[in-house]
Amino acid sequence: MGIVKNEINRSHVLARAATIVETVASAGPKGIRLLDLAEDTDIPRPTVHRILSDLQALGYVQQLENKRYTLGGRLGLLGLAAPTPLQCASELQKITQNLADQLGDTVYIAMQYFDSVYYLVRAHGGFPIRMQTVEVGDIQPLSSTYSGIAILSQLPREQQERMLENLARTERPEWSEIGTEQHQSLIRKALAQYLEDGFLYGDDYVLPGLSGAAILVPKGTKNRLVALSVSTIHSRLPDSRKDDVIRSMRATAMKIQQVL
Repeated sequence: MGIVKNEINRSHVLARAATIVETVASAGPKGIRLLDLAEDTDIPRPTVHRILSDLQALGYVQQLENKRYTLGGRLGLLGLAAPTPLQCASELQKITQNLADQLGDTVYIAMQYFDSVYYLVRAHGGFPIRMQTVEVGDIQPLSSTYSGIAILSQLPREQQERMLENLARTERPEWSEIGTEQHQSLIRKALAQYLEDGFLYGDDYVLPGLSGAAILVPKGTKNRLVALSVSTIHSRLPDSRKDDVIRSMRATAMKIQQVL
């Protein structure tokens, strides 16, 4: 019985360590505080601290000068040995650029990355004003981009509510003057729109002054959701353009799915 109990305990600790590593990864290069880690993982703070100490000793996480935790360099080396999530970046870039040329605005492909969204591809259209909010390789909270909200709409309700409860900590500084409650209301509206219409199309959901549209790529890749999105200024995405824009995005999403 003692051996079985030890195996169960070891498995439990390993699962908690994996959860902590994934949550640290979701926070991106800015890192995450110990207190927030405990709240986000629902693991007692002393336990999180103990596991973090072990992970630090192994080089899997590191603590910044501001006391926040990020992934350590040793995990980067392990990542080099892992299969790449996409081996078709050049094909996806061509498909994305074709849509950007057609619509005239900035187009993105992004993939679910734990509780965040990872940006794989970006292409600019010919319209001279660009609402450029993310770079290729950026990791953003699901609640902070159009692609992220599309992905968030497919996750369990309790996961959505947890992210909305933490919105004040993860939202962009521009929302500080407007208020987190109004931002939460807008995101709930966006989530409801996606579930009802099968796409996202509207203004100010993620950033005041920014309009966008997003749909999910059928089936995604490696059990992760993939989103296609467009970002631009308000005047570029009026209701009169909605049907044409979504139709073009759906056709592009099918091409992306074939490549994936």
